[in-house]
Amino acid sequence: MMFASRRVSLKLKLPMIMVAVTTTFLVTVSFLVYRMAEDKIEHDVYLSNAATANAGQQALTSLIEAVRRDLVMTADQPTTFRAISNFDRVYKMIEEDPVTYLTRTYITENPNSAEERAALVDPGDGEYYSQSHASYHPTFLRSLRLNRYEDIYLFNLEGRLLYSVRKQDDFAQDFSRGPLSETGLGQAYQGALSAAPGDIVTADFAPYAPHGDTPGAFLAIPVLSKKKVVAGVLAVQLSSARVAEVLAASVSPEGDQNLYLVSADGVARSPSLLPNQFEEFANLSALPHIQSAMSGTADVLEHAQTLAGLDVIARVMPLSIAGFDWSLIMETDRIAAFAAVHRIRLLALLMIASAVILAALVSWMAARRVTRPIEALHQVTTALSEGDYDVDISGTTRRDELGDLAKTIGAFRDRLKMADEASAREAVTARKTAAVVDRMSEALAELERGNLACDIKEAFVADYEALRETFNHSLSNLRDLMSSIVEASQNVGQYSNEQKSAATVMEKRTESAAATLEDTAKALHDLSDGVKTTADRANRVDDAMRHARTEAENSRDVVGSAVAAMDEIQKASDEIAQTISVIEDIAFQTNLLALNAGVEAARAGSAGSGFAVVASEVRALAQRAAAAAGKIQELTAASEDQVANGVGMVARAGDALSKIITEVSFVSDLVSEISDSVRAQSSGLDNINTAMRDLDAMTQQNTAMAEEAAASSQMLQGEAQNLASIVSRFDVGHDTDISPVEGAEPIQATG
Repeated sequence: MMFASRRVSLKLKLPMIMVAVTTTFLVTVSFLVYRMAEDKIEHDVYLSNAATANAGQQALTSLIEAVRRDLVMTADQPTTFRAISNFDRVYKMIEEDPVTYLTRTYITENPNSAEERAALVDPGDGEYYSQSHASYHPTFLRSLRLNRYEDIYLFNLEGRLLYSVRKQDDFAQDFSRGPLSETGLGQAYQGALSAAPGDIVTADFAPYAPHGDTPGAFLAIPVLSKKKVVAGVLAVQLSSARVAEVLAASVSPEGDQNLYLVSADGVARSPSLLPNQFEEFANLSALPHIQSAMSGTADVLEHAQTLAGLDVIARVMPLSIAGFDWSLIMETDRIAAFAAVHRIRLLALLMIASAVILAALVSWMAARRVTRPIEALHQVTTALSEGDYDVDISGTTRRDELGDLAKTIGAFRDRLKMADEASAREAVTARKTAAVVDRMSEALAELERGNLACDIKEAFVADYEALRETFNHSLSNLRDLMSSIVEASQNVGQYSNEQKSAATVMEKRTESAAATLEDTAKALHDLSDGVKTTADRANRVDDAMRHARTEAENSRDVVGSAVAAMDEIQKASDEIAQTISVIEDIAFQTNLLALNAGVEAARAGSAGSGFAVVASEVRALAQRAAAAAGKIQELTAASEDQVANGVGMVARAGDALSKIITEVSFVSDLVSEISDSVRAQSSGLDNINTAMRDLDAMTQQNTAMAEEAAASSQMLQGEAQNLASIVSRFDVGHDTDISPVEGAEPIQATG
């Protein structure tokens, strides 16, 4: 907007642009370099922070593991068991008070300072304890110095500290009860007594009064005898200074990193490696990264505050060390870590300022060398724009881009002269071209109206004669093509008319066949329903006949039983007849008459009416012969007659029943055959009915297709008429008979 509102000369604008471009380039490059350096330094800082924390973790883990391995190995050595056993034995052999003796000999009267009491190996008093001490003390002293323990302890089962390397105030004291039992060493001892073989009991760092409140952590392990029973306890003390020394070996010596331990209660278990920060057992729970350590969560805080108010990068690493609930805290001072970034930023600003000043001077000098020739060329172009082709062009001898531009302007001037001369020739040519265009426009207008006989007869100028011949040839081809189209449209109309007639006849026949087939299908469907009803009724008759045959067969069995019973009755009657044989002579006439009556009754059957008269005569004779014999004879005769009659009738009933069963069986078989036949016919009629329905559906579809074919024929005929109407618009220059198709309705042309 500033350049648009003010007219700024090129000699001022060019240096400003060059300075702006240079400044933009330098600022961009410097910013990118600065960002790359900042990202690289930040990456290195976080990488160093993580590497230092990992190194501290590995060093501390290795230290504790080494202590645990050494403790296990020492407890498994026979020397340790023998030392506890011998010290316990000689402790009890001391004549005076053992605690008083050991305190006086190894602490009070020790010729060495408090820190050098371990240098006393044999006090030379001849006591058994002194002899045992001289035997085992060098071994444990060497182990203490080799592993850099604060102290090594041997306890008996009663809690008596029988031996320690450094002989501090806890030597020879009782740790089973009293204040010492509540110290870290006392708790480790008591835990080791009940621990499984090989298990190590630990006590975290805490002030230890017998050593002048020097912080220490304790590890204890039970010592087993040859019979694998607990004989005592071996314990070692690890100082917090040793842990701080191990952690300090992992950090950089510049003093911008701090590495320490924090327990789950937020208390520091090792001192700060940086001065004026905090000591062991300081409560750090108010710090945000310490709260992450208390919850056992690994975390990295880009901005965290220490107790001294320093802005640090804090990394929290929970440790997996058996017996100790620690988290490793790694703190890196952000100001010291990113000091190089601030130096790079200041250096980049100085470089940009210097480069901008230098670019302004160089741009001004360069612009002066460029703008002077450009102003001269500007004057030349102004003269050429006014038609002055005789202006002098300077700078053509230069060997740079401005010299090339001057030569180009000279060539441009020559071309302008040639262009003016050519414009006059082009005016004549334009007039000839206009005449050709006008004649072609007239011919094309005739062609647009449908006149295909609008050939151009007059010749064109030589340059456009080929155009006229091409137009006339194309017009001739178009006339031939339209004649072929007229003939084809007439054929299409004729064929579509024939197809329409055939489709109409097929449509009527298909409709008639569909109606007939529909009536047939309906009648067949009714017949199929009637056959199904008959089949159902035949099935019911078959079931009834089967039931009747079963009942008849059962009745035959009953009749057989009745015949057998009649036979038994007849036998009983014969026996009665034998009983009255004694009066046969007296009743001879009576028996004769009875026999005649029985024969008459057997012959007459049920229709015999003279049986009553004969029976009356027999009854009269019997009464006259003997009252008793007559009575019996009467009863016997009556019984025989009834039995004989019953046997005969039962026999006839049995025969009749056998015939009925035979006939019923025959009828039942016939009904079963009729039922099977009706079912077969019903199934066949169902199939025929289904086929008729499918055939009816197909016929209906054929009818619809016939109707569609008729409609398509009508549409084809209409399109043929439409095509003929469209073609009739063109005049091909000779008589052409384009008549409408017979029987078709003309359609208005749309084109």
